[in-house]
Amino acid sequence: MINNMLHALGLAIQYFSRIPLRLTLRYEEETMKRTIFFLPFIGWLLGAILYLFYYYSHLYFPVSLFSVLLVVFLLWLTGALHADGWMDVFDGIGSSQSKEKMLNIMKDSRVGAMGVVGFVALFALKVFAMAELLPSTLVKEALIITPVLARWGVLLAVVLFPYARDKGLGKQYKEWFKWPVLLLATLWVLPAFWLSPYGLLMLIVSFIFTILSGYYFTKKLDGLTGDVYGWMIEGAEGLLWVMLVALQRLI
Repeated sequence: MINNMLHALGLAIQYFSRIPLRLTLRYEEETMKRTIFFLPFIGWLLGAILYLFYYYSHLYFPVSLFSVLLVVFLLWLTGALHADGWMDVFDGIGSSQSKEKMLNIMKDSRVGAMGVVGFVALFALKVFAMAELLPSTLVKEALIITPVLARWGVLLAVVLFPYARDKGLGKQYKEWFKWPVLLLATLWVLPAFWLSPYGLLMLIVSFIFTILSGYYFTKKLDGLTGDVYGWMIEGAEGLLWVMLVALQRLI
């Protein structure tokens, strides 16, 4: 069991990030579906790398330029995996077609006009939010905690909402990841409450965003997809950064 979970951890790092892990790991469906358990842990790794990049580099660049570099660096660290889902969802939902056609559009590897518009809007939102947060006292929350809570929201969505397709990796996640595993995986979130007095507030915002977007996509598509999971991660990160911008003006 321990070996299986360590194998799943290695696959999770290789699949959900570009963090170099020089191991040759066999792909097995039984192991791959367990990678979802480690998604918040991947958030901690990404957040730690982002913060180290910020800590050692931000003094060499103006805030406006460095905010762009940070957002681009995060895109690179994730292999733009979730951004791809964000664009696919915009293409599918933006088509205003039937459920089946929207799902087919989202599965298409080509990016349409709505996907490009959606990505530009997301990129601009993240860059300008980060430009506000870099000089503030909430940069730790933005860089370290946000990636964790955004990914925890996907775990909640996997348990709460149906899966829209008959097969795929997301379907395997749905079949394996149940309430007991979610409760165990929520332990990944606990250090956020120690790192920041705003950890609980950020968790509540992520929870509400997950519930609302989950209901929306279930109504539109009769369930969620892997692309929607990526959309949720990108959306939650953007929303949490915007929330932190508003919060830093109040404290």
